[in-house]
Amino acid sequence: AEEMLLKAITIKSTLLGGNDYEVAISVGHLASLYNYDMLLYKEAETLHLQAIDIGITHFGKSYSGLEFEYRGLLRIYAHLGDGDSLSRMYSNLHDWKTLRDQLIEKESKISPLDFKVSIVSPEKIYSLFISPT
Repeated sequence: AEEMLLKAITIKSTLLGGNDYEVAISVGHLASLYNYDMLLYKEAETLHLQAIDIGITHFGKSYSGLEFEYRGLLRIYAHLGDGDSLSRMYSNLHDWKTLRDQLIEKESKISPLDFKVSIVSPEKIYSLFISPT
């Protein structure tokens, strides 16, 4: 799994650039492999932080994918006994949850089907696509 994830990261970085969100997804998966299966906490920490940076850059601080990375870092800091980082990460997760809840509340008040329609005659549509000769 590690070999395949490293290949995926290399390919995506080459094709899309190292800061593309697709790279962040693979980086996050590799971080999880290191964190939960291989117990390579320092390597996992670096990767989780990289995935967070990319996610925030592309989608903002309320991006849903950040929860996964924050929880991974909580696990790492708990296993390493790093109380300061653990406290900081709990705070980051709490702040993320607050932003996420605000976004969900805001979006729940907007219907995706709420849009304005103007009636246009077939002749008008036709004239937009067919130029007179």
